[in-house]
Amino acid sequence: MIRETMTRRERVQAAIVLEKPDRTPVMPLMVSFPIRNRGMTQGEAWRDLDKAFQASLDTFEDLGGFDILPKTNVYWPMLGGKFSNAPVRNLVPGRNLPEDALAQIDERELFSRDDYDRIASLGWNGFWEEHYEEMSGKSLQRLAGVQNLLLDRYCREKQFCEERGIPVLLGAAVDSVLMAFSLCRTLTQFTMDLYEVPDKVQAAMDASCDDLIRNTLETIAVTKTPLAFIVLERGSGAIYRLDIFERFEWPYLQRYVDAFLSEGITPWFHLDTDWSLNLPYFRTFPRGKCVADLDGTTNIFKAKEILGGHMCISGDVRADLLTLGQPEDVADYCRKLIDEVGKGGGFLLTTGCECPVDAKFENVKTMIDTAKTYRGKD
Repeated sequence: MIRETMTRRERVQAAIVLEKPDRTPVMPLMVSFPIRNRGMTQGEAWRDLDKAFQASLDTFEDLGGFDILPKTNVYWPMLGGKFSNAPVRNLVPGRNLPEDALAQIDERELFSRDDYDRIASLGWNGFWEEHYEEMSGKSLQRLAGVQNLLLDRYCREKQFCEERGIPVLLGAAVDSVLMAFSLCRTLTQFTMDLYEVPDKVQAAMDASCDDLIRNTLETIAVTKTPLAFIVLERGSGAIYRLDIFERFEWPYLQRYVDAFLSEGITPWFHLDTDWSLNLPYFRTFPRGKCVADLDGTTNIFKAKEILGGHMCISGDVRADLLTLGQPEDVADYCRKLIDEVGKGGGFLLTTGCECPVDAKFENVKTMIDTAKTYRGKD
């Protein structure tokens, strides 16, 4: 074991600001994996949040502990009645899905193309205050009540963890503006909108960006954890040409970063899909202030060439390796990541997006143990 001279929080923060920690910080993003690991069904976890939280804590201990718990349970924290994320319908195991299935999003059109003008007039919050009940059949008061209960639970769970020396990462989760609109219109319809009514889309996005920022800041004021987990997936070069990215994703990301950094909040870019074409843009953000969190499709070694020395990189032990590989395969790959991506600092060893529900326990444990025992060639 490497002799540790930093706390868990200090180690993670050192990586974010591009300093060299005492060892490589490690963090599997765990949601469904602890439930399976502890012999529960996914349905049980959704019905009994106390048991789900305990499964997260027990799995943390089973794995020998790691540096930061991404979040404490199966939901994202959000403030009642505020829409930091698209108000999509979740399909819940044991209710809408088989008992041990993974939760899903039932992606449907939540507003029409004709509604863009209304959003441009009212803004994001104003539109949902007017439209949510009609769209969902549920009152805003009911939504706010549920969300406030979950947010209160999240704060209590976070406090419980941190009193025991387990820092928690998430302050709030927010969709990028493009991601939120795409989820509300569906990927297919939104893509058609971008080409057929681009000015209407842009006007609505212009009117929505500040509301999404404000909602996130209000949530972080409650959680008191200065990190915004920005959900990014559909604006990447894997899906859209760069001219689409430059018009409908990039300006709003810049507004997010400016607003969050001005409040001392770390923007954590959760970059699902392949962002290789887009990564050079991220070099324009202030050095050592943001995190690029990769999911296994972006080439993390190429990302190091582009962002190394400028932005912390988080990643990228792939799902296939954790489920199908052997412990020695995981150890070899983690050592390669530490040697190459971790060279000079600015690296968090994490799973590529979420740790798979069927990951082999010994593989996840090997990932964590490698960070604790291998210094790297540098």
